[in-house]
Amino acid sequence: MAEIPQNNMSRRLKAILPVAPYLRDHHFEGKTVLPAVESLILLASIVGELHPRANLCHQADAQFSRILAIDPAAQQVELQVDVKHWSVGIEASLCSLLKVKNSTMSRRLEHARVTFVNEDIPRLVSASPGEAFGQTGDCFFVSSDKIYRELIPFGAFYQNIIGELAVCEDRVLATISGGSGQADETLLGSPFVLDAAMHAASVWGQRYAGIVPFPVGIDRRIIHQATKKGKNHLARIVPTATDGELCFDVWIFAQDGVLCESIKGLRMRDITRGRMSPPGWISEGAWKKF
Repeated sequence: MAEIPQNNMSRRLKAILPVAPYLRDHHFEGKTVLPAVESLILLASIVGELHPRANLCHQADAQFSRILAIDPAAQQVELQVDVKHWSVGIEASLCSLLKVKNSTMSRRLEHARVTFVNEDIPRLVSASPGEAFGQTGDCFFVSSDKIYRELIPFGAFYQNIIGELAVCEDRVLATISGGSGQADETLLGSPFVLDAAMHAASVWGQRYAGIVPFPVGIDRRIIHQATKKGKNHLARIVPTATDGELCFDVWIFAQDGVLCESIKGLRMRDITRGRMSPPGWISEGAWKKF
């Protein structure tokens, strides 16, 4: 990490993203793309190195404004991170440089932004596994195999919904693997768990909104206890708004019912402008297992 001189109060730093093999299983329209959750880990690592006492587990106003495509041949990606201090916390944004065609100049493109909030984490809560997961009556069930074959065709490292996903009009209930691979779980927990919860929310959007939604922001995320690779988790995803963007609240529990993460305002929308659409079977009226 090297600092780039600035004329204002913010700090701009160079950041190197190693392209680990597991990242190549996360793709969109034929391109490897950086997962939103991984962008938060990268920003947390930069802020944590600058400010060891920063509270990285309380995040607000996260925005995933532009997909970051990764060259298939790249072993690492050079990026820039801007860090600013506000009264509420430390804001960090992840940017890349795009060379302007037929010019020596470059354009800075922002891909993600988040504020690490200067507030204590609320007291850890727990529930019985039954309370955490809730009831699955009157739900539409879809197997994880079918999800990752037809709805969210990611590679094996990003296929972390387990068994059958229960998709109800007012909630989604999922069992999620903590995943594997070389992902960094030391700062914010396993990235695969929240990523898979986003998959579950996408299935709800395909079923009830008729779109293929992708994450574009998180209003507030609190990590109470880090999720772990190699462990299973329970997730409850509740839709709270469907006008314009889809919006969800998310709770992720360990198998013993301890709350790991709470997310208010996971915002999702169709970023393809209709280029992608759900398969017909997901929105058909029959309630049955696939």
